[in-house]
Amino acid sequence: MGNITENFDRSEFACHCNCGFNQINIGLVHRLQAVRDIFNIPIIILSGCRCRNHNTTVGGEPDSYHMKGDAADWTTNNLSEIVEGLSHWSGGVHYYPEKNFIHCDVGLRRRWF
Repeated sequence: MGNITENFDRSEFACHCNCGFNQINIGLVHRLQAVRDIFNIPIIILSGCRCRNHNTTVGGEPDSYHMKGDAADWTTNNLSEIVEGLSHWSGGVHYYPEKNFIHCDVGLRRRWF
């Protein structure tokens, strides 16, 4: 599979159960690339697309944006500093400090900090 952006490959966003679901929202990936470029940080994708079965297995919300390919959970160094810089993100942003990751989606603008 080819790269979607300079630093993100489609395979990074595939469902982890190996079912083949990998319809990630290209706009989301471009937004994550912008975050990477602005902060000059590597971003590690922890979860992108999820089929319904995998979403249930990991305890995801029943209507999770991951099941539409419209969300990604990711991590990097200094997350607490990065999350403040995401105030202009137009979709949803949730910082999980206890698990050391950020959830971003392209849904309605929402914040859970």
